[in-house]
Amino acid sequence: MKRIAIVLVALALAGAACGADESTETTVAPSADTTAAPAEAGIRVALVLPGEINDLSWNQVMFEGAEALKTEGLISEVSYTELVPEGDAERAIRGYAEDGYDLIVAHSFGYGETALAVSGDFPDTAFAWAGGIEGQSGNLADYAQPFYEAYYLAGILAGGATTTGVLGGAGGFDIPVCHSMIEAFYLGAQEVDPAATGVTTYVGDWIDVVKAKEAAAAAATQGADVFVACGEGPVLGQIELANEQGLYATSYVGDMTSLGPDSVLSSVVWNTKELLRPMIADINAGTFSPAKYYSVGVADEGLIVLINPALEGEISQAAMDLYEQRLQEIKDGTFTVPFIME
Repeated sequence: MKRIAIVLVALALAGAACGADESTETTVAPSADTTAAPAEAGIRVALVLPGEINDLSWNQVMFEGAEALKTEGLISEVSYTELVPEGDAERAIRGYAEDGYDLIVAHSFGYGETALAVSGDFPDTAFAWAGGIEGQSGNLADYAQPFYEAYYLAGILAGGATTTGVLGGAGGFDIPVCHSMIEAFYLGAQEVDPAATGVTTYVGDWIDVVKAKEAAAAAATQGADVFVACGEGPVLGQIELANEQGLYATSYVGDMTSLGPDSVLSSVVWNTKELLRPMIADINAGTFSPAKYYSVGVADEGLIVLINPALEGEISQAAMDLYEQRLQEIKDGTFTVPFIME
């Protein structure tokens, strides 16, 4: 039944962390909210998403972050278009600009060129894209995904749970955000077990769960018993394998414990509310342009690690103690997680 549940979720995912398939776009207009206080500047936000808002991961956390700021009254409207292929995003991005939205978030690495081209035609509109490479220009902001900070902490937990000393890592593609988070995961584990090693595969696809599961199975034959992934297809494949073989997985930027109550050791949650907050503040203050590079990490509650209570007992006390120590040190600035981008 767990396997069926994961497959159903996977089929529902038309997009991954940085990619999408050719599914039909779904556009949703803003819903009425009579309970939230009105936003001072009436900030209207539009999200262009590669997947669906119920994916427990990349797309859902961005939608929920915007909705949270709407509840706070900092945003007056939130609209979104789901399942937008990376090569066909102009219609959605340009349409929102023509409709007068104040902030248009192109939430995929692959939307960058399109967002840059469209932003030049609407100089009074704020645009942001998920480049993570300090690729801001004009009125197009870039926002970081400093996942590596949180995945270092998750790696410490993995180091305290592995019995083989071998970890399995997978990503859709070998881009800086993926490379750095997987390497940080291994480094965290090595703080607990200096002999720990990693088996990494970049599967060449963001959404192919079958391919990702095959990569995880290959890593398992080499001894990997705790997994980490960058991308929704990779993480779903790992969770499915972990459920079947009694291994452990780590969620991808959302709480995916429900997909593996007995296998998801920890969840790294991207708190996009705190990522969007400074963008909204800059729009209100008139300081958004020239566009900035927004980076909100662990110290600013932009990334949160959740330990699965059902599996906490599987993590050594030494690892738990080190996890708490490093978490505090990252927050107070006395420890810096290495950023290994290639």
